[in-house]
Amino acid sequence: MSELYPLKFEPLLKDKVWGGYALERDYNKQPGGLPNIGESWELSSVDGNISVVKNGFLAGNNIEELIEVYMGDITGDAVFEKFGNTFPLLFKFIEAGEDLSIQVHPGDAMAKEKHNDYGKTEMWYILRSEKDARIYTGFREAVTKEMYD
Repeated sequence: MSELYPLKFEPLLKDKVWGGYALERDYNKQPGGLPNIGESWELSSVDGNISVVKNGFLAGNNIEELIEVYMGDITGDAVFEKFGNTFPLLFKFIEAGEDLSIQVHPGDAMAKEKHNDYGKTEMWYILRSEKDARIYTGFREAVTKEMYD
């Protein structure tokens, strides 16, 4: 029988110029002095931002420590074989009170070459938006690889 249970992690709050008050108001995120909560990282294995369990007998342990002990019970065997103790997903809430900064996410090949890391693929699940909210993706004008590099 597994010792695992529904794990809850301490959120890692990020101050962003485009942040606001919705995460505090609607999701009870405590700002702790941050003027504009723009992001609440709910589960992270990003260097310098490793999530820590806040409930049960595993409280105080971080996600990488849990994977080291429980391996595939946390991530599944195939994911553990590929990523080891690093949890390969980042779960976060975003509060965009204003336009976000421009985001550039390299694929695996470029990320490996430039940062010795995996690329960043995103999936969004929108919980709430204002009536006039918009998402822009891509470029307005055609951009060549030479222009981008």
